[in-house]
Amino acid sequence: MSSNPDGNDAGESAIKSKINFVLREQCKVCERCIHQIVHCRWISAAAATAAAAAAADAPTCTSCTVCLGVQSDEFLDRTMDEIRSKFEIYGGLDAAQVDDDSTAEGITDTDAKKNLISKDAPTVAIPIHIAIRIQCLVYAIADAIMGSGKPIHSIVRGNSSDIYTKMKDSVRNRLRARLTKLGSLTNTNTNTGINETIQARNNSYLCFEGLDSNLLSILRKEESGYMNCHMIIQATMSVQLPTNIITLPQSKQRSQRKRFRGNDPTFKQGGCPLENLSARLKADLKCQVEDESMLLKDGPKQSLNASISEKSVILQVLDNLGRTTEKKKQLGEWIVSQSACNNSFDHEEAKSGSGSGIELCIPHVAAWRHAIYLKGRYTKARRDVSQTPFYVPCDENEKDKGNGNGDANENKNSNTKDEPNSSTNKDLGNSRLKKLGITSIEEEITPIVSSIACGGISKQNNECKKDGNWRSANVVYGMTKFHASGREDMNVRMVLPMDAFEAEKESIQTSKGVQKTGSGRPFVLEILDAMNMPEPCNLKKTVHEINRVTSDSDIASFGISEGTGDWVEEPERKHVQYGKNPKGVGISGLTICSSSSFKQLQNETEDKVKFYGCLCWSEKAFANQKSLEDMLVKGESMYPLEIKQSTPLRVLHRRSAAVRVRHVLSMVPYRINDHYFRLSMSTSAGTYVKEFCHGDCGRTSPSVSSLLGCKTDILELD
Repeated sequence: MSSNPDGNDAGESAIKSKINFVLREQCKVCERCIHQIVHCRWISAAAATAAAAAAADAPTCTSCTVCLGVQSDEFLDRTMDEIRSKFEIYGGLDAAQVDDDSTAEGITDTDAKKNLISKDAPTVAIPIHIAIRIQCLVYAIADAIMGSGKPIHSIVRGNSSDIYTKMKDSVRNRLRARLTKLGSLTNTNTNTGINETIQARNNSYLCFEGLDSNLLSILRKEESGYMNCHMIIQATMSVQLPTNIITLPQSKQRSQRKRFRGNDPTFKQGGCPLENLSARLKADLKCQVEDESMLLKDGPKQSLNASISEKSVILQVLDNLGRTTEKKKQLGEWIVSQSACNNSFDHEEAKSGSGSGIELCIPHVAAWRHAIYLKGRYTKARRDVSQTPFYVPCDENEKDKGNGNGDANENKNSNTKDEPNSSTNKDLGNSRLKKLGITSIEEEITPIVSSIACGGISKQNNECKKDGNWRSANVVYGMTKFHASGREDMNVRMVLPMDAFEAEKESIQTSKGVQKTGSGRPFVLEILDAMNMPEPCNLKKTVHEINRVTSDSDIASFGISEGTGDWVEEPERKHVQYGKNPKGVGISGLTICSSSSFKQLQNETEDKVKFYGCLCWSEKAFANQKSLEDMLVKGESMYPLEIKQSTPLRVLHRRSAAVRVRHVLSMVPYRINDHYFRLSMSTSAGTYVKEFCHGDCGRTSPSVSSLLGCKTDILELD
């Protein structure tokens, strides 16, 4: 038998007519969705041309039954307006550049100050309602062509999950194209006089003159300081679901493990902009449902389930419900009935208050700046300043007097008046906290860096409830985090010596070769969600403000330790410190660095050489300098001296019990009187110097106490 091509053509033509009738007449699906859902073969020639045009540039209907208008140019324009509003505090979206690998020439200093946008921006989440409607539309098409012999999978472009993902990617790519368009620069070629459009590259760091090319490449690869954004397109409560046909599962409430961040009232960094945006929307939606449930008993409940349920759970339900033919037919009829419910919504008219129709979807945007890293070194010239805010429980007398933490809860890292604050007194069971020391190194550095170098820290990405109350009063996303290479006790100064180890201050021989000694303790600042990129001029202002100086010539200054102290009268001693801050905290400078500087901060600690100055007391009297040296030095061959230290008793409650081998590289004693003397020593990293002096009840061996053969104690440590 010969085939009948005319008959086949007539059959396919009938199928095309049915499909196009369902899509355009019954369901009122926009051309872009048609192109994404159905193979072009099954769309009429004219319709296929229209669909292809729609997929390229043509505007789409704002009331599409399937995509709910999220693919329309009008909705994307509104989304861009929302993105612009979120970018305002960072300098505005129009000042942003989209980083590109292409080479750009002729970039001006003005361009160098503009923001760069991450190559991953924007990330998009569209309503799960769309996946449900895609599946219902597929059932409507299958019902229309029933009996034609054509399987539905040969007509549609995949399952509902695949099509849903394609739509999301389409929205993301079109928004990305808009950002790219805004991110282009127009430069006039001086040779030809023609305006040339060039793509921005790593402009934000061009203002750092002399920046190493390798570091520049790393910063660009890490996207340090780049802007990013995420948007959640949320269906409004007016968008209906087939709740009378299927029951959508309630999202499983996962018990979130609460990370213990300490009991002190200082602000802690936590969360991320994506999760916090989702949490805020869920909180808002629940409040909205509670309000509307006063009028609608069961209606909003199913909408709430679809909005906050996991996507994978709902997609699994959609795959399983297709096994029942009756359910398929009902869902197909339901999507047809929805075409009459969606009235076109004009966003421009809505702004003027004259709009009509129902708003189907609302875009919600989170914009933030990637982490920026700055490094430097600090000195501390006082014994009442801790490295980080130091809180301890009040005793009974202090609680009765009401001396809680007082002003310690003030958020010095904030640059806005409405930043959240902790409660004035933070309860810890039956106790309250008090702050020790006049300040901390972190408090002296991070607020100034946040305000001057970065123009402030954004708070718009913190998680909060609908009424504006902070869910976790002292956990925020945007802040400046202080990381130091090791730490010293509060009563230990961190200064640079003047009168000892002049040669060793440059380099010293260790088991790993010659190691250069540093000038101050290294630290790295991790700045999250800064409003501006730091510029060299602002970094210089920041250093001057921290050090309380007006010029670079005053960065290093001489400090004088009084001859008459709390313990013994001795000659005045000089030391070097950074700046003239009356609170004793100073820094050498601030330079931009990569994230690897932060990651290597603790690794490098193990290879460093530490220099110490100790004021000690001994039970035995030493009549002269030589007798003291004979007991402690015992010839040049004694050093480096290997010591074994069990975990000190004072830290045993928080450190594992172990025996650690350390080395005292050099030591020089200076006699003050019969019972008091000073020690200048250099040690390997990780040495417990206080325990090396007094012996820690024999847990450190040998020690100064065992070398002298008498009870010895350390009174001051630098």
